[in-house]
Amino acid sequence: MNKLILLTTLLFLSACAAMQSDDPDSLFFSIPKGSTLSLNKKLDIPHNETHAVIQYGKETTDNKRHDYDVNCRLNLKEFGPRTIEPENFKVTRTEDGQNWISQPSILRYYTEIYLTSDKGTDVIKMVCQEYGDQTDYHFTVEDIEVALGDYFSFTFPEKIDSGK
Repeated sequence: MNKLILLTTLLFLSACAAMQSDDPDSLFFSIPKGSTLSLNKKLDIPHNETHAVIQYGKETTDNKRHDYDVNCRLNLKEFGPRTIEPENFKVTRTEDGQNWISQPSILRYYTEIYLTSDKGTDVIKMVCQEYGDQTDYHFTVEDIEVALGDYFSFTFPEKIDSGK
């Protein structure tokens, strides 16, 4: 019985490993550590907020965002009002997940992109999310890029070919 459990576990893990992708349009693509998230134009942080919300390529607010479409918020340490100037942020790690908003009908799908700044900007992370149900699936990096419009863009590291 233990051999059967071990075999089943190994098959499951190998299946998960095979689901990785280098295509940002794929559900199985994960933003690699070392990627760059570039802020391409000025971003306003509202009064008494520590974040800015982007959806449909435009700045919006928590109250005006549409939760059932991908939206992203850039989280910072310091309160606004202020303006963040264009710069490049390094991706230190990402986490994809889901949690219940209203069980058993509404799930929140999310991607947390942890960031650092060479300029000393007090950025923490970008969190992109979308509500759905159990029949939905996690959004893609392409979906994130569409939500961000021309405010932000990703640059992914070149894949190193180790099979020389």
